Amino acid sequence: MAENFVIVIDPGHGGSNEGLNYDGFLEKDMNLVTAKAMQELLQQYDNTEVYITNPDKKDMSLKERAEYAKSVEADVMVSLHFNMSENHTMYGSEVWIPSTGLANAKMHALGDIILSQLSEHGLTIRGVKTRLNDRGTDYYGIIRESAALDLPCILVEHAYADHAMDRAYMDSPEDWQEMGRLDATAVAKYYGLVSTSLGNDYSAYVKNGYRAPEAAVSHDTTEPETAVLTWMGTEGDAQLYALTGADAQSRLVYYDYSTDGGKTWSELLPFDEAGTELRIMGQTPEQEICARLYNGYFLFTQTNSVTRTAEELGIKAQTENTVDANAAGQENVQETEQGSLESSTQELAAGGKNPGSSLPVLGMGALLFAALFFAGSIFMGRRKKRLAERAGMVLGCLFLLTAVGLTLGAVAARQNRSVQTEVMLTEQNAAAGYDKGQSASEQGSQQAEQKAAEEKAQKQAEEQQAWIAAEKEKQIPYVSDMEKEAQTTVVYDIAEGYLRVPLLADVPQNPYTLSAFSGEDLTKRYEAQGYQTMLGIDVSKFQGNIDWEQVKNAGISYVMLRIGLRGYGSGKLLLDERFYENLKGAKAQGLKTGVYFFSAAISEEEAIEEAAFVLQAIEGQEMEMPIVFDTEPILYDTARTDDLTGKDLTKITAVFCDAVQAAGYQPMVYANAKRLTTVLYLEELTAYPLWLADYRMQPDFPYAFTMWQFTESGNVPGIEGAVDIDLYLYQE
Repeated sequence: MAENFVIVIDPGHGGSNEGLNYDGFLEKDMNLVTAKAMQELLQQYDNTEVYITNPDKKDMSLKERAEYAKSVEADVMVSLHFNMSENHTMYGSEVWIPSTGLANAKMHALGDIILSQLSEHGLTIRGVKTRLNDRGTDYYGIIRESAALDLPCILVEHAYADHAMDRAYMDSPEDWQEMGRLDATAVAKYYGLVSTSLGNDYSAYVKNGYRAPEAAVSHDTTEPETAVLTWMGTEGDAQLYALTGADAQSRLVYYDYSTDGGKTWSELLPFDEAGTELRIMGQTPEQEICARLYNGYFLFTQTNSVTRTAEELGIKAQTENTVDANAAGQENVQETEQGSLESSTQELAAGGKNPGSSLPVLGMGALLFAALFFAGSIFMGRRKKRLAERAGMVLGCLFLLTAVGLTLGAVAARQNRSVQTEVMLTEQNAAAGYDKGQSASEQGSQQAEQKAAEEKAQKQAEEQQAWIAAEKEKQIPYVSDMEKEAQTTVVYDIAEGYLRVPLLADVPQNPYTLSAFSGEDLTKRYEAQGYQTMLGIDVSKFQGNIDWEQVKNAGISYVMLRIGLRGYGSGKLLLDERFYENLKGAKAQGLKTGVYFFSAAISEEEAIEEAAFVLQAIEGQEMEMPIVFDTEPILYDTARTDDLTGKDLTKITAVFCDAVQAAGYQPMVYANAKRLTTVLYLEELTAYPLWLADYRMQPDFPYAFTMWQFTESGNVPGIEGAVDIDLYLYQE
C-alpha cells in the first residue's frame, strides 16, 4: 500500500462504447467531465493521490481499468456513470456495490454518504444495491474485475438523462462538475480526509459500520411485502390518504395512483418512507382510489382500493337538492301535458276515445267500401244503366267522406306529435334544472350555478396538478439502512475512525464513568467508587530483552505474554521465541502473568488445536491473569482468514474459550471496537470477558470490558522502544 491514500476514478465507457446517447447527451463525455471535477477537489486533500483510469476516453476494457488501479496501489476505485431507462419512466440516483466480503461492508458505507450528498442536492434516491449475474457473481464487470484483485470498487449512477425529474440537475457540464464535487466530498468524509488548504477536517466524521455478509447478497427479485392506502379525512375539497408499505430487501422509491380502480395511472412520484400523503381533489362517490408502491428494483405492489360514499364525501345535501329539483321538473312536465291534451283527457274521462286517433281509421274504411262499390257498379252497369247512375252518386259521397276523414286524421296526428315533442322538451329542461314554467331570472340563476360548478371542477383539477408538481419537487432525505435500526451507537475504530453500529440490548453495557479515567502511560487511573485497577503491559519477542526489575519498579502489576501464533499465511502453529524467557523474568519479580494467542484458525477444529497448543505450553505454570484469544484482521496482506464470516469467527472464538475454561483457566477475548461490533457476534460471547483495544483518552465503547489496552506506544522503564500498556479493572 502506498504511503498516501490513493483514489482511482473510473469514468465509465470510452471509444466506441459511448454509453447512453440521448437528446444530445453522450455519457462518455459526461463521465469524464464529472471525473475531472472529482479529481480536482480530492487532490486538495492532504496526503492524497488521485488518478483517472481513462482520461482520453479511449477504448479500455474493464479488466484493464481494474489492473491500472491495482498498479497504482489504489485504496478504492469509484466508477462514474449516468443513467437511462428503456421506457423513460425512471429517475433518481443509485450506487452498486460488491456482493461479498468486507468490500461489501465498506462500499455500503461509502454508498450511503454518496447518496446522502446527492439527496441533499435534490435527487431522488434509488438505494445502495447489489446485482448478481447468472453465475452468482457480481453483474457489473468493473466491480467483478476489481474484486478479483482484492480492490474495493463502487459504481455510481448519478441521474437519468431521459427524465425531466433529473434533467434540472444534469443539463450542462457545470451540473456534471457539481456531481463530481459531491462524489469527492463523500469520499473525503468516508476516509476521514483532511484538507489544510480547504479547511476541511473529516477525521471525526461518523460513518456506518456494516458487517461483511455471510453469503453473496443477491439483488431483490420480489415486490414490496405490503402496500396500504388508508383514508385520513377531508381537507377542503381534498380527500387525504396515507400511503404506507414495507420492503425488507429494498428501499421504497416511487408510487403512482389511480382514481378509476387501476385502469389509468398517474405519473411516478417520489415515495417518502417517513410518511407519504395522497391528496385527491373533488372525489366523487363512484371513484375507486388505489396506488402502487415501487422498490429500488422497480418492482411494485398495488394497494387496496378505497371508495367513499356521498355522505362520507360531504355531498349528501347536494344530492337532496338535486332530487327536489327533479321532482319539481316532473310536476312541470305533468302540467304541460295536461294543458296541451285538455280535450283528450276530457274524452278519456267520459269513457270515449281521442277522435284524432279514430278518424284515419274511418277514412280508410270508407275508401275501401267505395272501391268495392265502384267495382260492383261497373259490373252491374253493363246490364242496367239506371242502377249505374245511382251507384255513381253513392260513390261520390263515399269519396267525399273519405277525404274528410283523412284530413281530420292528419290534423289530429300532427297535434299528437306536437304534444309528444313538447313533453320531451319539458323532460329535457327538467333534467337540466329548469322548465318552461321558470322565469328568465330563475333560468339565469341555474346557468350561473352550472358555470360555477364547472369553474370549481377546473380549479380542483388545477389544484391536483399543483399538488403533483409539489410532490415531484419534494426533497426526501436519504435514510441509510443503518439509520433505520431501532437503536444505534457509535464506536471508534483504530483504522477506520468513528462507526455507527446497531446497539445490542442483550449485551452488558459499559459500567464505567468516563470522567473517572485520567492520566496517561504509567499514570493512567480509574477512580470511581467500587472499582480497583491494576496497570499492566503486554509483550512479545518484539520487545527484545526486558529488565523486569525496572518494569516492576515502574508500577507495573501484571504482564500479558504472547505465547504463540498461527501463521496467517502458512497456518503453522508457532511458539513465541521469548515466551519462556519472559515468563520466567516476570514471575521472578512477582508480576501476575497471563498469556494471549494470536489466532489464524479457519475452522472450529483448528481453534481446538490452538487451545491445546496453549494449554500444553503453560502446563505446570500458574496463571493469575486470563488466557486470551487474540483475533485481529490482517490489513497489510492477504490472509487465510480473509474469507471467514462473522458467524465463522464467532464460533471459532467460542470453541477456543470453552476449551480454556474446561481446563480451569479464565478465558478472555481481545479485539478492537470494530471487530467486536461489526465482525464478531458479541451477543453470543457474553460468557467471556473482553480485552478492548482503544487508544483514546476515554474508552466510550458501549459494552462492558475488563481490560483496556489504552496505548500501543507507551514508555516503560526496562523496555527499549514502544510497548502496549493496559489497565485491568475489577470490583472491590
